[in-house]
Amino acid sequence: MTVKSPPSVLGGSFLVAFTHADESVEFEQRRTLSVDGEWLGRVPCLAICQDFDTREFMVMHCDDEWGPLGIAAGYTSPDEAKQSAEASYPGISAKWIAAGSTFEEARVLWMADLKAESCLFCGRTPLEVTSMIGSKARICNYCIDEFHRALHTAVGNMRE
Repeated sequence: MTVKSPPSVLGGSFLVAFTHADESVEFEQRRTLSVDGEWLGRVPCLAICQDFDTREFMVMHCDDEWGPLGIAAGYTSPDEAKQSAEASYPGISAKWIAAGSTFEEARVLWMADLKAESCLFCGRTPLEVTSMIGSKARICNYCIDEFHRALHTAVGNMRE
């Protein structure tokens, strides 16, 4: 089975390196990752990513479509993250592939994605709001609240 390469922005973070945990790599449940109270176990893909804001490194445990299933974070370097992965996947260190884009290139893509998902009315991004409604014309919870207040104020004024 051939697994595709991941995008340069994965789970909202910069992709540093990635690997496939194929059948040639053993899995040992030494270091476990709990997701919603369940042990995650073996995954087909691993990615070392870096948060755009905190610059912290993490190991993303992903499905074969690069959907994050669990994240182990708090690493200060890619090497530290790789050592952590090596504890559960002995021999995986030789299989890491460096990402094809730079931090800044990925950040530009990430910002463009955020802008595309922003509120049509105020421009807030999904990171700045509690909720966002709509697919083509998106509106955030702040604008909905403001429209609600304006509508009820206008209706109240009409009754007077």
